[in-house]
Amino acid sequence: MNFAKKLFLSSVFAVGAFGLVACGSDSKSSTEPGPDEPGGKIEIPTQKDANITVSSDIGSRISGDDVRFTGRFGLDLVVDSIENSFDIAFTNIEYKVAKGSDASNLTMVPAVITSNTIVFPTENSIDLNSMNSAFVSVSLLDPAFTECGTYSLIVTVTANNGAKDFQRTEIIPFERAADYYCQVIDTTTQEQPKAEVAMTACQVELSTNINPGLSLATCTAVPAASAATADIIFAKAGSKSNPEMTATSGTGLMFAPINNGDLPPYTDDYEVDMWPEDMNSRTPPTAYVSDFKFKSTGTGASIASMIENSNQIYVALAPGYNAETGVGFYAFAITEATEGNNGDYTFKVKLYKVQ
Repeated sequence: MNFAKKLFLSSVFAVGAFGLVACGSDSKSSTEPGPDEPGGKIEIPTQKDANITVSSDIGSRISGDDVRFTGRFGLDLVVDSIENSFDIAFTNIEYKVAKGSDASNLTMVPAVITSNTIVFPTENSIDLNSMNSAFVSVSLLDPAFTECGTYSLIVTVTANNGAKDFQRTEIIPFERAADYYCQVIDTTTQEQPKAEVAMTACQVELSTNINPGLSLATCTAVPAASAATADIIFAKAGSKSNPEMTATSGTGLMFAPINNGDLPPYTDDYEVDMWPEDMNSRTPPTAYVSDFKFKSTGTGASIASMIENSNQIYVALAPGYNAETGVGFYAFAITEATEGNNGDYTFKVKLYKVQ
């Protein structure tokens, strides 16, 4: 009997056997899902022929929201003495996803399994993690995953040597982390959004030689004679060819540039002529403390290169400022700076402070 006839007869026997089973009694409830239906119990094949080998690194790993699988299936050409043993080749591979990892208690999960198409028959080994082979993955965001915990990929590989079929099934567990994919938000204790703290804006004209000080409380200029104790003191700096301006404080303020783009929610920085009240089209024009985000005042007892960074907005924090109420929190920027004699500057300051 040739190989084709053997296959034909085995198919006939298989059909006959199926007919006998189909005509028999079904002990399962009509409402119980079948093995290929979501939630149905999966029967794991017990056949583990030595002709199909599997590498010791078979397993799973998480890559972002995907589960990747490792391990290689190979063929043992000398495991038996059948005449056709050296003609053995892989003929099929099947995948299923199941809930659990115990072979006696696995239930079907209809998750999408992504893999490369393998052309059968093939004598090449099957590598689950190779882009040149099976390259199998499952997304942990698949809606079929309705809970967290242990799941498994069930891999069944089949081979044939021209005389008989060989099979091997492996169960590869993986975890769907509860602390990431199944977080329960307790709405009873969820914090309510904080109310925005509004700020008002004012402008004042200053100069580094005549009125170099700024009073934050009154938004007024402080003349040179008493500027040493002003909240913010502006002074000329740099050189004759490259004049600059710096700022310090006579009342212990600490300074920092705003860094909205570097901090959540990572919006673009506001700057001179791109004020938050205008960019957000607020009516009436209003800025909030939350508009001016900064990393840290650190050693910010002074500000340098204010002419070079003339589009920058800064924050000024009074000692013991209140982050909740905004008391002691200020934002300011230099506008309309004009160079005068001897490297001095005349300029305006736009100041924001809590109402």
